[in-house]
Amino acid sequence: MFPMNPDAAERLARRYPSRRTPVSNWRAWAVLAAAVGLAWLAWAAFTGANPPVTARVDSFEVVSNAEIDVRITVDRPDPRRPAECSLFAQAVTYERVAELVVQIPPGTERLTTHDVALRTFKRATTADIESCRVTG
Repeated sequence: MFPMNPDAAERLARRYPSRRTPVSNWRAWAVLAAAVGLAWLAWAAFTGANPPVTARVDSFEVVSNAEIDVRITVDRPDPRRPAECSLFAQAVTYERVAELVVQIPPGTERLTTHDVALRTFKRATTADIESCRVTG
């Protein structure tokens, strides 16, 4: 290589100054952010995987253009606490034709089965559960 002119070296040093913060400083922040993110992910996964009450549709029967009968099973780890589940029925066009909030009273059994009649304004083709939650 050619020897560098001292004036050129000084000019390059002014144009491209050295770093003021060490590289390890941003790495520490990245490790901290990753640790916080992983802790939040673990918390969200655990709470989302263990809801206080769940339900499923066991069967349904379209009775008429204005009614659908639905049988649901509700699972509560603590059956002494009341719950409520939101059900809905859909038409062949995927529009909601009925909605109902079903109150589940306190009991002694973890799994309970409930028969629900939904009144529809149009012929339903299916029924499902939107959500369940503990109310007491």
